[in-house]
Amino acid sequence: MAFTASTRLVRCGLWAYVVALGATAHAEGANSLKPLDSQLFHSLSRVGAPIVQPDQPLALYTTSRYDPEANKSFSHLSLLNTDSGESTQLTPEMEGERISSPMWLDQGTAGYVFRGALYRHNLEPATNGTLLYNATVGIGSATYRPATGTLFFTADVYSDGNISSVVEHRERERSRKDTAQVFDNLWARHWNKWMTPVKSNLFAVNVSVAGSAGGGQQEPGNEVNLMQKLAPVRDPLLRWDIESYAVTADGRRAAFVVRNPGPDMAWSTNVDLYLTSCDGSGQPELLTGASNGAASAPAFSADGTAVAWLQMETPGYESDIRRIFIHNVTTGETRTIARDWILSPHFMIWSADASTLHALVQDKGDNRVVNIDVATGKRTELTGAGSVNSIARLGADKLLSVYTNVTETADIYAVDAGSTEASMRRLTRVNQDKLQDVYLG
Repeated sequence: MAFTASTRLVRCGLWAYVVALGATAHAEGANSLKPLDSQLFHSLSRVGAPIVQPDQPLALYTTSRYDPEANKSFSHLSLLNTDSGESTQLTPEMEGERISSPMWLDQGTAGYVFRGALYRHNLEPATNGTLLYNATVGIGSATYRPATGTLFFTADVYSDGNISSVVEHRERERSRKDTAQVFDNLWARHWNKWMTPVKSNLFAVNVSVAGSAGGGQQEPGNEVNLMQKLAPVRDPLLRWDIESYAVTADGRRAAFVVRNPGPDMAWSTNVDLYLTSCDGSGQPELLTGASNGAASAPAFSADGTAVAWLQMETPGYESDIRRIFIHNVTTGETRTIARDWILSPHFMIWSADASTLHALVQDKGDNRVVNIDVATGKRTELTGAGSVNSIARLGADKLLSVYTNVTETADIYAVDAGSTEASMRRLTRVNQDKLQDVYLG
């Protein structure tokens, strides 16, 4: 059959008629639904990254929401059964500062940080936690290792690096008759933050979970600053400032990322990774001395014998590609894999058997999970369209992720670590009630 101009016009008309019919039917179905307006959008609940219980099919996660009418924010802690998908709200809704850093203190006890202090929770639904540890300063980015009974956290301290003296320093600042500050370097301001003598450091402290069973609080005072033995810096405005860290499962080693302080900080991208013992006894070991680019996202293997991280290699280039480096803690050997990859991952975790790295990478508007074979560097896409915002290892062959796409708000999904997107299983629907009569497009 010959295709003439009139034939094309007829076919185009038919397609337009079919599209119009479909749009009409869709519009009729959508008439009973209300649109997603800005007020409803801002009131939607946000789910946090889940923290898996290693020995049971359970995970902790936080949910936060904003109430536009009251102009207040609320958050709470929940328990998820990763087999059944059943969620249980553990704490009442907390007003103001968000609940953060959910963690497992033991198999039957959860922990979380609220208003800068650590609380324990016995997993009883709709009950308040009990105060377990409250330093003289607010703590953040906390995690706990039951094997050693050690709590790790970051805290803002002054040039002496001690938590115990922070209150005294603050009182001295409040009693000043002026607020003038002299800068003799170009690192005076970063984005919207002025440089001050206060810097975030990494701390470890032994915390007894059993000792707080009766509601008792552990007194501060035995914290160890794991960055205290870094090279001293004379200028208090240019001191070591932690960016991220990771701890082995047994709580004996930590790896932390810090910007290298110096007079060139305003234009340098030299961000280093250090390896240290968690009792503070050893000198931190520099793993990135061969590179003057930015290191990020350290991750230990399950047995703690290897640490992987992402490394920019070009000095001064903030948009450089992130390469994957792996350091063998036992032998001291460092190598890099997947050098032919043109994409730049921004987060990764190890598989249970340490044969694979599960990486998050942005690609064509999506945030995908990609499996990387540690031996060969071969990549396999695990998820497709949509964005995965966090991943955690769930047993030997699954991942627990927070996933969203253009028609679904973020929720927690279980993903087969060696399969494809079709194997994703949705476990939560935190906005189901709010969106059941809403047209999303």
